[in-house]
Amino acid sequence: MRILPILVFVGLLAAAGFVVAIEATDLPDIVAVHFDAAGHANGFAPRAAAREFMLAFTLGTPLFVVLVTALLPRALPASMVNIPNRDYWLAPERSRESLAYLGEHGVWFACILLVFLTAVAHLLVEANLTQPPLFPTRLLIAALLMLFAAIGAWALGMFRRFAMP
Repeated sequence: MRILPILVFVGLLAAAGFVVAIEATDLPDIVAVHFDAAGHANGFAPRAAAREFMLAFTLGTPLFVVLVTALLPRALPASMVNIPNRDYWLAPERSRESLAYLGEHGVWFACILLVFLTAVAHLLVEANLTQPPLFPTRLLIAALLMLFAAIGAWALGMFRRFAMP
């Protein structure tokens, strides 16, 4: 696996942790943490619990993705790894390179997810700066569209890489 995706991921992870921790200081004592489709708050938590959850979810989910995509395919039998043209790409002569690509591609996916989750954490803080709290659903929809576009590009790269030569 190349070092660039790992460096990018670690940099984004540090930046996300910093941003979420700093922005969480702006949260009120009681934080609106759940919203209906119109953006109106309907669930609340104490600031400390909200901050801890935001940090754990924003940083933990992408870390989990990296661990699963880098380690799990190496630990599973080839028959349980789900990639296009699996028998060809996981043949002994191509297996090492293919698994390295899967791990690297998983790190890139985690980067995409980390940026999205950091944006959602930011939107949660922004929602709590208004009274009453109102979640910016249009911005969430825009973030989701960007997430889907990024995942589409990521998936296209995966299918191109594992197409039959």
